[in-house]
Amino acid sequence: MRENCRITGKEGEDLRVMKVKSIRNISIKTKLLFLGGVSILGLVFIGAESIITARQINEASTEISQSWVPAIIIAEELNTETSDYRIKEFYHAITHDQETMDHLEKEMMAVRDEIDAAFTEYEQFYITDETDRTLMENARAYWDKYLEYSDRLLPVSRGNDNQESLKMIIGESRLLFDEASSNFLKMAEFNRLGAEAASVRGDQLYVRLARVKIVSICLIALVITLLVIYIIIAIDKPVKAIVEGTRRVSNGDLDVYLPYDSEDEIGILTDSVNQLIERLKNIIDDEKYLFREIGSENFEVKSTCEQAYRGDFAPILYSIASLMSRLDIAKQKKEELKKRLEEQVAAEVLAEKKLKEEKTLAEEGKKLAEEKTPAEDKKTPDADQAGEETKKDGSRTMDASDEEGRLS
Repeated sequence: MRENCRITGKEGEDLRVMKVKSIRNISIKTKLLFLGGVSILGLVFIGAESIITARQINEASTEISQSWVPAIIIAEELNTETSDYRIKEFYHAITHDQETMDHLEKEMMAVRDEIDAAFTEYEQFYITDETDRTLMENARAYWDKYLEYSDRLLPVSRGNDNQESLKMIIGESRLLFDEASSNFLKMAEFNRLGAEAASVRGDQLYVRLARVKIVSICLIALVITLLVIYIIIAIDKPVKAIVEGTRRVSNGDLDVYLPYDSEDEIGILTDSVNQLIERLKNIIDDEKYLFREIGSENFEVKSTCEQAYRGDFAPILYSIASLMSRLDIAKQKKEELKKRLEEQVAAEVLAEKKLKEEKTLAEEGKKLAEEKTPAEDKKTPDADQAGEETKKDGSRTMDASDEEGRLS
């Protein structure tokens, strides 16, 4: 009985400590904080990824608008201006008017300055890599060669040697111009391809951002959903078990054990309910044992589970002990009264027996007196007197017995 009333909560706790702590053993507060943390981290991740990707898209857009497009424009302007220079040079070769030649030469010098400024601007602001630099340097080298040849062609043209100047223009000058123009076109194509690549990269970044957002939202929603479902199940199932268990206990069924084992608040509550049920069961079994012994008039019996009568249960044990004490006193009084009654009854029986004997003797004496002679009849008064004295002695004996019984 004593072994049954021992609460083995500490042993169960020691066994739980030996287990690896899992999410089930985490407190409900921590679980909810974890759920909120996952949600916040998910939002932070989506926001950070959106900001980073948007910045990259903006950089790609900025690169297109501030680098590639201006570089394309400059490359095409270089090609256009060199063509303008070529056209003016051709007019210079075929004209015979000195004034026109002077005017064309001024315009050609202005075009040269614009081309030099364009080269300088391109070199300072729009070169992206070594390939671009190589293309620019090649284009400038061929343009410089073309200008050197142009410087030799202009004096010939100014001397009105139209055949020689035309021969030079359609000859080596054309080859040098084609090489320079080809390099300008390569520069423009290079920058166009760069702009397209930047645009494609921006599109890819946008697609990646959309995919990352979709995947992140789905994953975070899935994780949050699983956590919510888990927390609901982790709380709802044991709470229902506790409600059902306490309902059975309230109906008088103490053969209840809640199997939920965890270190969270529900687990602690379940363990407390199990301990309470165990204590109630031990107390009731102990009371059955005590009352059974009391019914057998064993008023010296002791509780086999005194440690279960803690707190508000202690008065129960005190009441039972007080009841046993009063019953023990009543038993002692009963036995004492019984003994006195037995003595009184014995005294009364003895007195009655003595009275009967005296009565019998008196009757026998009377018969003997009636059978005697008249002479003896004279003595009858004496005999009668003796009988009366005997009766009086018997009465006095009974009175003494009654008085003794009352005193006892």
